[in-house]
Amino acid sequence: MRYKIIYYLFIFMLIITQFSGCVTESKLNEPRTYTHFCFDTVCTITIYSSKQKDEAKTIDACFNLCDQFENLFDKHNTDSDIYKINSNTLNGTRTKKTASNNIKVSPETLELIKQTKYYSKLSKGAFDITISPIVDLWDINNNPHIPEKKEILKTLKYVDYKDITIKDNTIKLSHKNQALDLGGIAKGYAVDQIKKLLLANKITSAVINFGGNILTIGSNNGKDFNIGIIKPFGENANDYSAKLKIKDMSVVTSGIYERYFKKDNKIYHHILNPKTGYPVENNLYSVTIISKNSIDGDALSTSAFVIGLSKGLSLINSLDNTYAVFITKDYKLHLSDGLNIDSDNVITIAK
Repeated sequence: MRYKIIYYLFIFMLIITQFSGCVTESKLNEPRTYTHFCFDTVCTITIYSSKQKDEAKTIDACFNLCDQFENLFDKHNTDSDIYKINSNTLNGTRTKKTASNNIKVSPETLELIKQTKYYSKLSKGAFDITISPIVDLWDINNNPHIPEKKEILKTLKYVDYKDITIKDNTIKLSHKNQALDLGGIAKGYAVDQIKKLLLANKITSAVINFGGNILTIGSNNGKDFNIGIIKPFGENANDYSAKLKIKDMSVVTSGIYERYFKKDNKIYHHILNPKTGYPVENNLYSVTIISKNSIDGDALSTSAFVIGLSKGLSLINSLDNTYAVFITKDYKLHLSDGLNIDSDNVITIAK
């Protein structure tokens, strides 16, 4: 599954060690990190505090859940719900007469698509999972190139989240050639569900990191977790624009500096504008969202980036318990309401 790459967050206090089976009493006061490959990325769960000695069963359940979600949401997996929806609408013409059939989906897929429609409406279409045909045109992951303008204009006709119809436990797209891509939100959904599973199994302090979707559970022995926001186009992975101090929150970043290609000295990146079919062109390098849920960070980081600094700040400031850090191309930091920053560029949530 081709997921939005937001690897540029780093947890400073993470001590990477691999464990399996039971955790001894002496190890319970040390961080334990478990790894798994899912959603085309290395996923980690680091446990700092737990009320159970045998964590292996819980960790296995978490990673099995991750695999389950990937199998449901991956548009390239022929057994997935999304593949079935998309394949039902391919190779036709955009007319009401050729509208797709209703496709029965799992409760998880139904819930996620309902949430995507909420974020699409909230962002006035800046976030839109029907952008899949445009994503495939650019094919930045495998064969990056600039599509013909006429192809983009033709394909844009199929991008409209309002064409997703939800009825009972079925999903229907209004027109042929439409397709869905959950790559910009599926990891956030998975991370949130894994958090619930960890809490239900008495894990009281942990950090989940799924390829940059970072979610903290509780605190680190009463202290905030320290998370870095990397400097766009920095010299190395430890070149930070700022540091965040948070607990029991999620951090997600969308930026132009990881997945891109250059043509005639111009950058073409993976954050595509659903209105134009081209990579977003504005004065932003990245948007980082701090929120209670990772799914919010996924959708809102993309939305805020697409609509730009001014409207993006207004959107984030209108939401409760949600914060943002925008980095413009002059490397200045722009903070939403409710965030404080000190002379060392350490950002905290105002009490």
